[in-house]
Amino acid sequence: MTEGTIKTSKYEIIAIFREELRKRTEIEIFFNNTSIITQLTRVDFAEFHIQTHRKIPSGHKNSLSPA
Repeated sequence: MTEGTIKTSKYEIIAIFREELRKRTEIEIFFNNTSIITQLTRVDFAEFHIQTHRKIPSGHKNSLSPA
């Protein structure tokens, strides 16, 4: 994706993530006033996984919530 989009539907978000995973695209994720540029490694209905070399503190698991 070349531009930012705002999606609120869980199904739209999952579809976008699956397409980006299929294309092996780098994505930028904004979280807690910081951003990470990475690739998705797995997407399923409840969560997604990313590649990162940064330490993520335990207890910081985010999943997609139903819209």
